[in-house]
Amino acid sequence: MRSNTRFLNPSEAARRLGVSAKALRVYEQRGLVAPERTAAGWRAYGPEQMARAAGIVALRALGFSLAQVGRVLQGDPQGLEQTLAAHQAALEAQLHGLAATVAKIRSLRSDLLQGRTPTIGELADLRAPASEVRVAFELPWPWGGELFELRDIRALNYIIGPLSPRSAGPNSRSHRVAAAKPP
Repeated sequence: MRSNTRFLNPSEAARRLGVSAKALRVYEQRGLVAPERTAAGWRAYGPEQMARAAGIVALRALGFSLAQVGRVLQGDPQGLEQTLAAHQAALEAQLHGLAATVAKIRSLRSDLLQGRTPTIGELADLRAPASEVRVAFELPWPWGGELFELRDIRALNYIIGPLSPRSAGPNSRSHRVAAAKPP
């Protein structure tokens, strides 16, 4: 290790990147990032490792799986077009929503200039629209049919646990999520 360069321990590196130290270990296990080691064998993240890890975090935020991240870091853009297209569609949907809100505000301001005060309902409509329910189902016993809804979820990469319909407890929820997940 170079002594004139600031190196971070895993917990500090993780904090700065906005991920857990465990995530950094997984990135290392997958060969995505290779932290240097101190004389005592501790992991140390310098500027090069932090830049690479920041790239990994950014790709994960775009919805890339770790396998896709690995391919991109190796120069193979397989799947990049599809993932970027999905990200673009999500951003365009947000932009469309913002444009609609701006149009509502413009209309309310015009009404104000004409002496018409907006109603509470019209003002309440300015808040962000409720996010779309992506997955919904009734929970089995012991929850007594309570409705379980997931909104604003990223694409599922995997579900941990048995997916057998006979499984009980929390894993039966993962089975139902997998069955109800949009294609």
